[in-house]
Amino acid sequence: MKDKALNKASRYLIFRDKEVIINTVLFLVITFAYLLGLYKFLFAYKGEDFIILMTYALILGFGIIGSNTILVNLSLRDKLSGRLEFLLGTGLDVREVIKAYSIENWRLSSLPSFVIFFGTYLICDLGKSFVALYLSCIILHYFLILTLNVIAMYRKNFKFFKNIVFFSTSLGIYLLGNFSGRILNFLRSINLDLNIFLILVNVILGLGLGVYSLCQFRKMDNEKVMEVSALWS
Repeated sequence: MKDKALNKASRYLIFRDKEVIINTVLFLVITFAYLLGLYKFLFAYKGEDFIILMTYALILGFGIIGSNTILVNLSLRDKLSGRLEFLLGTGLDVREVIKAYSIENWRLSSLPSFVIFFGTYLICDLGKSFVALYLSCIILHYFLILTLNVIAMYRKNFKFFKNIVFFSTSLGIYLLGNFSGRILNFLRSINLDLNIFLILVNVILGLGLGVYSLCQFRKMDNEKVMEVSALWS
């Protein structure tokens, strides 16, 4: 019952935040524009592998940027405002709070990613390997959110923390788009399927983040979190 109450409260705070709503709507608009381009065969001349690679970049990119926005407006705001300390002072365990934050963040920030996946899957008639790729993406996305939530509780400079996540993700999408041709040519030269390659990347990163985040999550305690004074600078 306590977990459900925390999840409900986290969901309420997320849905009342204007920046989160604006970002989600913006991502959905871009998503539908991208899907319209696929439907009109605007990218057909580049081939199926290019579409898969770009869809992969958008799924992870939108998910990470969206989760970063929610992280700032939920986890970090609670830490800065003292609301987190108040919750912990009532007897809640910080791990219960972080778990609720992470799950609700993951659910909402995954919405544009799911729309991109489902629309691309239907329009391009992609196979089961593309479904497996998407599932590996959302698992990686969850462990990334959990990792960021855990790390955020011990950060002092929240503005720098937010910016480094945003700019590194945007740079990753940009580089993936610019070097997509070279990446695809390399995979063809070694006769490796793109879906399998991306799934392997996700599994490796997901396992690394999963092991790290769960180990750090188990070590968390209320006193250590409350000892860290956070600033937006």
